[in-house]
Amino acid sequence: MAAPKTYTVVEADFYDQQEGLKIGVQVEAVPAATADQLLITQIIGADFPLDEPIAVFTKQLAAV
Repeated sequence: MAAPKTYTVVEADFYDQQEGLKIGVQVEAVPAATADQLLITQIIGADFPLDEPIAVFTKQLAAV
């Protein structure tokens, strides 16, 4: 697995927000199996760790 990179969330729907992905939050993510998705492995500064990675589209994140 590739080393995680840091991104800022720029787009998040209701379900993403339920997972803690709010616009402006920084996350660490790695490439997913498809080129248009990333797997979020950590929400930086979150009070709780992720039970499993969250798949998002690349357009939802901006590299820091």
